[in-house]
Amino acid sequence: MPRNVDVSEIYSATVALFCERGFSGTTTKEIADRAGVNEVTLFRRFGSKAGLIEAAIGDTLSDVSFGKMLPGENVKADLLEIVRNYLETYRKHSGLALTLFAQVPQHPELRAVTPFLLKNLQGVARTLAKHQSSGRLKPGDPVSFAVALIAPLAVMGFMKEMGLGTGHEGLDVENYVQTYLQGHGPDTGR
Repeated sequence: MPRNVDVSEIYSATVALFCERGFSGTTTKEIADRAGVNEVTLFRRFGSKAGLIEAAIGDTLSDVSFGKMLPGENVKADLLEIVRNYLETYRKHSGLALTLFAQVPQHPELRAVTPFLLKNLQGVARTLAKHQSSGRLKPGDPVSFAVALIAPLAVMGFMKEMGLGTGHEGLDVENYVQTYLQGHGPDTGR
């Protein structure tokens, strides 16, 4: 009788190995060994290494909270929640975004996962757009505003991954959001 395959274990092993070794350095044999399944199972279920990596990354990125939150009435509270959720996601999957940014240009078969990154950014943009429409943030392109909120956090994390800084360690989230609001909050006639 065949044993049940835990797809979450396969996805976890796939993402971890992808982050450690990149696309070329990750083998289906290592994924199977780490996940405790037969390598043939991976090919039956996902068709190819690229299909498996796409499914694992897609599953991982579709479950991040910072891109799925619903906006409230308090812009600062929403921004704090976005930033805290982003930082939590980064702690859980720290090397994933950096590895993707480094690997996608070299491996066109990975381009299928980029919509998952964009979907999360668009989720943040929807929250910001609501606050823009209520006058709690300046008017402008909400996607650009989302990039302005998230990109510095991503760069801090990337720098730590490359051994060039401390990353998010010691980041004062309240101050970070307050600084963001100084540049993106409503004009108050200053």
